[in-house]
Amino acid sequence: MSIFKKIAELEAQGESFAIVTITNATENSPGRTAFKMVVTATESWGSVGGGKMEFRAQKHAREAIARKIPTQTMSLDLTDEDKGGIGMACGGHADILIETFEPAPKLFIFGGGHIGTALTQLMSKCGFDVTVIDNRADYANRERHPSATETLCIDAYTDVRQMTFPKNAWFVIVTHGHIGDEDCLLGLLSHEALDAAYIGLIGSSKKLTRVFTDILERGAATREALQLVNAPIGLDLGGQSADEIAVAIAAEIIATRYDRDRSNAMRYKKPIHF
Repeated sequence: MSIFKKIAELEAQGESFAIVTITNATENSPGRTAFKMVVTATESWGSVGGGKMEFRAQKHAREAIARKIPTQTMSLDLTDEDKGGIGMACGGHADILIETFEPAPKLFIFGGGHIGTALTQLMSKCGFDVTVIDNRADYANRERHPSATETLCIDAYTDVRQMTFPKNAWFVIVTHGHIGDEDCLLGLLSHEALDAAYIGLIGSSKKLTRVFTDILERGAATREALQLVNAPIGLDLGGQSADEIAVAIAAEIIATRYDRDRSNAMRYKKPIHF
């Protein structure tokens, strides 16, 4: 597999990675100018010369990924350690560029109604890759959601469990009824390989208490799993229109993404008792 195909695959999976490129190398370097390598936290593809040279490049790339450093350069002296080099006998020198990439966070919005439409527009502008899902064809199409990356018209519970989601995906459930909300939540919570950064569910405390209690009584999810759901969704901004609710949801998602204070969240102001 070429590294460019691997890059496309990593982006689709939502995985962070670095591209390591030799920008300049002397003739006796084992890695030549323009050699490339793709590095993730655990694997690598391609090569920049092998041996200690490649090991150093991988180590620096993984540190850059972990620290979210967009770009950095490094210079390697390819001589013996007693001569100040990295312990290679070939001699020479190599300059290396490390570029890290954070794929756009993937947001799945269940419900293509007024709130879902407004939220799609907001989150697309905030750099999220948005997929809108609805079981009504009129509400799951590109004409209604031009800023969405994808729209899907599917059944909630059955199909959600069978979908493949990327790592650290974000989920918002704002369907047109509590049955749809409950089905979507059940689908996510019973998904065998879900890696969710955030799950949010709309509704009044009364409705959500009913939904959560029903799920518990059916044995479909644990109390611990339900306590991780952001419900009622959004920050308490006071607005009641679809656009204002979408702003409140977007604010909570952004605050969660950047680990900012969320003490004003509706889940704390109007907690669910189940």
